[in-house]
Amino acid sequence: METLKGIRLNVGPVHPATHGVLKVVVDIEGDTVNKAQVEMGFLHRGKEKMAEVRYFSNYYPIVDKLDYVSAINMEVLYASLVEKAAGIEIPPRAVYIRTIMAEIQRIMSHLVYIGSIGEDLGNITGMFWALRERELLMDLVEEVSGGRLAPMYMTTGGSFYDLPQHFDEKAEKALVRVETKINKDYNSMFTKNQLFLMRTKGVGVLDRYMVKKYGITGPNMRAAGIDRDLRKSEPYLAYDKVDFDVVTGEDGDANSRFMVRVGEILQSIRIVRQCLRDLPEGPYVTKTPWLMKIPDKRTFVRQETPRGEMAMYMITNGGTQPYRLKIRSPTFFALRALEEILVGVKVADIVVTIASLDPVMGEVDR
Repeated sequence: METLKGIRLNVGPVHPATHGVLKVVVDIEGDTVNKAQVEMGFLHRGKEKMAEVRYFSNYYPIVDKLDYVSAINMEVLYASLVEKAAGIEIPPRAVYIRTIMAEIQRIMSHLVYIGSIGEDLGNITGMFWALRERELLMDLVEEVSGGRLAPMYMTTGGSFYDLPQHFDEKAEKALVRVETKINKDYNSMFTKNQLFLMRTKGVGVLDRYMVKKYGITGPNMRAAGIDRDLRKSEPYLAYDKVDFDVVTGEDGDANSRFMVRVGEILQSIRIVRQCLRDLPEGPYVTKTPWLMKIPDKRTFVRQETPRGEMAMYMITNGGTQPYRLKIRSPTFFALRALEEILVGVKVADIVVTIASLDPVMGEVDR
């Protein structure tokens, strides 16, 4: 039997710092972590299995509950999967609408990240600020879809509704507010705040070797200096028609992960503005039957969601439902790395290390 030196501490599964029902067991000697074990699965709901008993068009409410902080991105991914399998081409206007809403959702997701780290470090004002700006974008999502956290806006062939009148004006007003706050108030609150820098610089380092070892993607990967973004390397939707930069960091620590997401908010604002400017006229959806059959085939789609490369692999057998659906969660791989990056971390920095990976357990446990 292993002999424990020091203290064994359970962080979670119900703990505000874990951003969901995640459990991390850490062995501590003094004020330093010697060993960490990550336990997941507390939020497993059988999302992949559910697909086997639902029509292709009836699975959209389920994907909203995967990464529930960026539900529209989940809807776009699943819609793209079904459309690729069924050979459905969506109209140009639908392509741009999906790009606009996916990037608005990315901004909202990153604002939750910023606010959560602020709260985890005792800066409750940062949380209130982030939610204040997010609410402006949430109003846009509610206006186009009627929903907020689970909008159910996308459908096979396009979207349920067109963008409402004057949406571009309302979106620009919200984007200007977010951009101004990021460049001014958030800089003073976070990026130029010496206390924040002391708590995040050199903390929870995830270097290039570990990125490749654990298969980590998205902002957590780019914070280590790896320039890879599916929106650039494998363009989909309207990403090959807009100009934006891939934001990367250098140090792979909590601060770099934070700064990458801050930079991505500004790049997403650029993308939304270009798409609104170039939004084509025409239909916003290709009409498809509610019940459709997809022949025997295997279909794979991956996209750059706010937490990294999320993928879906579907097997169909000629029926009206998927025969098998497999979902790749980017956060799952990031959390596996916790067992390595937490070693040597101070007890006080466990919280910010977990938060800096931006976990959403609905996507992880599925």
